[in-house]
Amino acid sequence: MWENLLSALGGAIIGGGIAGFFSLKSTNKAHENAVALEEKKQLELMSGLLQGLHDELETLWDTYSDGVGVQLEALGEDKPLLMYYPVTQEYFPIYMGNSFLIGRIEDTDLRKKIVTTYTKARGLIDSYRLNNDMVKKFEHWQSMYRQTGQGVFNEHAEDYYGRLSKYAKKIKKSHDELKASKAEVLRALQKTGVLVGNNS
Repeated sequence: MWENLLSALGGAIIGGGIAGFFSLKSTNKAHENAVALEEKKQLELMSGLLQGLHDELETLWDTYSDGVGVQLEALGEDKPLLMYYPVTQEYFPIYMGNSFLIGRIEDTDLRKKIVTTYTKARGLIDSYRLNNDMVKKFEHWQSMYRQTGQGVFNEHAEDYYGRLSKYAKKIKKSHDELKASKAEVLRALQKTGVLVGNNS
């Protein structure tokens, strides 16, 4: 009787040990699979972000350079940019909407190039806003001079014309810096394979 009891107990212990071993092995495998799936999702998320940033920069630059960018590059030396460039909306929805992910880009140089380019772009937009404001003031004083013929209004208009001429140089410099930064970041993004498509 003791033999049967010990035999049954030994079988139960061995069976339990085997079952426990395979249960633990199965749990570990499930955890490894979950980790691998999460890593794959993160890679796809970051790849999508980089693709989106590439496309956003390329599209915005093409639109900008076909418009006011061409006019700015053709602007003569010491000439003011006497035009309004409408900058009333948020032009960087992908960058702004995913700013919390930018810090997760592992490539430090790429991350810095992205942030630098977008910072330069925002600075250029602010420059156009200030230029728009000065054009408005220039036109106001010019209009006042035409209406009244008073020299003081012409002096104000000439003052703003001079300011606009000097400021156009700064805008051109910002434009050139952004153009170079944009080209550099697009090359860096292309090296990550964003144009290759989904490699999964």
